[in-house]
Amino acid sequence: MLNWRRRRGSFSSWLLTLMLFALREIQTAYHKHEIKHTAVGTSQTLFDLIIASFIDDIPWASYHKSKHPMVVKAAWIAEVVGTNFLEDMRHFTLNHEGVYEFTIQYLTINDTETERNHTFQSYFSCELDGDILLSTFIKYGFDGEDLIQIEGLEAKWMVLNPRAHSLKFILESTIWTEVRKRENKRFCVGAMQKILQKSSMKENLPPEVYVSRRDFPNGTISLSCTATGFYPQSILMHWKRGIDAAIWGEESSSGTLPNSDDTFYLRISLKIPPGDTGTGYACVVDHSQLETPAVYPVPEKPSKWNLWAVALSVLLSAILMISCFVAFTKWKKRKARTTSETQLEGPFPSVTSPVICLQ
Repeated sequence: MLNWRRRRGSFSSWLLTLMLFALREIQTAYHKHEIKHTAVGTSQTLFDLIIASFIDDIPWASYHKSKHPMVVKAAWIAEVVGTNFLEDMRHFTLNHEGVYEFTIQYLTINDTETERNHTFQSYFSCELDGDILLSTFIKYGFDGEDLIQIEGLEAKWMVLNPRAHSLKFILESTIWTEVRKRENKRFCVGAMQKILQKSSMKENLPPEVYVSRRDFPNGTISLSCTATGFYPQSILMHWKRGIDAAIWGEESSSGTLPNSDDTFYLRISLKIPPGDTGTGYACVVDHSQLETPAVYPVPEKPSKWNLWAVALSVLLSAILMISCFVAFTKWKKRKARTTSETQLEGPFPSVTSPVICLQ
C-alpha cells in the first residue's frame, strides 16, 4: 500500500509538471485586447469621452474628446496598423460620441434633474490563442452600476439592471448585431493581430523571485514569495513541501499587479500555524520565459548558536573599530605635538639634544 501511494504521488507530480508545460505553451500564444470607453454628460449634451485601448495590459492607443484626438503610443504601431485603419478608428470614435450622447439621454428621459452629470461606460474585449478567437465580451454600465453584457458573438444579451430591458431590444436588433460583429472583427481582433504580427508589445522578461521567512513569538511562521519584473502577465506560483507533503496554513495572494515599467508583480504568502517548524517549504514559479518551473527554497530559521555568533562578530568588529579609532587619535595628537616642538626649537639643536661625533 505504501509503495502504491508513493507511485501515485510521483504520478501526480509528473502530471502537474506536464500540465504546467502545456499551459506555458498556451500562454505564449495567448493575447487579450481590451477597449474601455467612459462618457460623461447630461441629458442635454456630452461633455467628454475617454477611450483607452490595451493589448496584454499594455496601453497602445487613447482618445480624449476635450484634449486631443486619437493618440497611438508608438510610431511603429501607427505604421503597422496603417493610415486607413487610423482614419476608420477616428470615424468610429466620432460615431460613438453621438451614440453615447443618445444613450445618456435615453436612460435619463424620465429624470427631472436635467443638469445632473451622468457617466456611461462600456468595456470591450477579445482573446486570441494564436489565430483562434477564444472569446469576446462586452459590458455596459451607467452611473457606477452594471446594465447589460454579452459574451460570445452568437450569444444573447444578459440584462443586469431593470433599466436596461429597453436597451436589450435595441442591441439585439439585426442592425446592431451586425455592427457589433463588424467592429469586433476590425477594431478588436484585427488591430491586435496587426500589431502582434509585427512585434510583441514589450520584450518578454523572466521574473525576479525573492523568498523570505518571518518567525513570530507565538510560534507562527509567515512565508513570502515575490515575483516581479516579468512579462507577459501570465504566471503560476504555488507553495510545495518536500516531494509530495501536504501544506497546512493560510494562503493569500496580492494578485498580478502592473509595475511602472509595464512589467508585472505577484506576491503569494503562507501563514503556518504554531507547531510547524517551517522546514522543507519552497516556492514554485512557472513563467513562459523560464525553461522549466523554478523552485526557490525558503530560508531555514537560524539557530541560536548562529545568532550568538553573529552578535559576537558584530561586537568584536565594533570593539576593533573603536580601538583603531582611539589609537589613530592618540597617534595624531602625538604627531601634532612633536611637530609643534620642532617648530619652536628652530634650526639649531637644543642643549638636551644628543650630539653625534665623528672621529
